[in-house]
Amino acid sequence: MLVFVGSNSSQSINEQLTKAVLKQLNITHTFVDLKTLDIPLFSEDLEREIKSPQGIVSLLEQINAFEHIFITTNEHNGNLSAFFKNILDWLSRADRSFLKAKKVFILSTSNGMRGGLSANELLQKMVHRFGCEVSEAYTFPAFSEHFNKETQEITNKEFLEEINHKLNIILES
Repeated sequence: MLVFVGSNSSQSINEQLTKAVLKQLNITHTFVDLKTLDIPLFSEDLEREIKSPQGIVSLLEQINAFEHIFITTNEHNGNLSAFFKNILDWLSRADRSFLKAKKVFILSTSNGMRGGLSANELLQKMVHRFGCEVSEAYTFPAFSEHFNKETQEITNKEFLEEINHKLNIILES
């Protein structure tokens, strides 16, 4: 399973949650830290000049190597972050169907009761436009109430079981 988080924050609660899920559910995975990729702000002029940045070429190669993709999205003002939207713009310009036949799990969290629902729903719609075959999604509400930052663990076992169930749907499809 290929895993990445759409946040560029060094303190990202979405990244903390993702790593806890991977650890607590003992999921075999490859984690790509999008923050380390050199990806400029998309523009058609730049695209004509360079076609695709090396970071996007590398990310596409990794996406192509996996059947299962686990994406965690953060939410900024009810939307995808500009950082993550930029990466999706470059990916879709390099290959409009970059998720063709992929099985995708989408996770999001916030400290609010909706758990990043707006961004999660937007990404659910987008992955199908990019060719995704099967998707499951989960929003993790009230992050600080259900996550122990000291131990980096999910404390709400019901939430962890629901995430596990949805991940298993993806892995078994």
